[in-house]
Amino acid sequence: SDVQKQGESLKTSKKMFALFSKGNYVVKLPKDRVQELIESGKGLPYDPGNGKIMKEWVIIPEEYSDEWIEYASEAKAFAKTLAK
Repeated sequence: SDVQKQGESLKTSKKMFALFSKGNYVVKLPKDRVQELIESGKGLPYDPGNGKIMKEWVIIPEEYSDEWIEYASEAKAFAKTLAK
């Protein structure tokens, strides 16, 4: 498989696309998609702890854990577009 698990994160082509942070499931998606998820209530803004919101990362709450695999696939596809 082209997915490596490193600590609590998933990577493809050395690009991280999903991780667990402080018990939160976080995925990397295009800014517009992140905004869409936050506005729909399915996502929460992600602050890695430095007080800055990361615009291409979104927390998918545990109540949507049945969709985590789908979000990981979407995030992996996005990471591949960045790996060039």
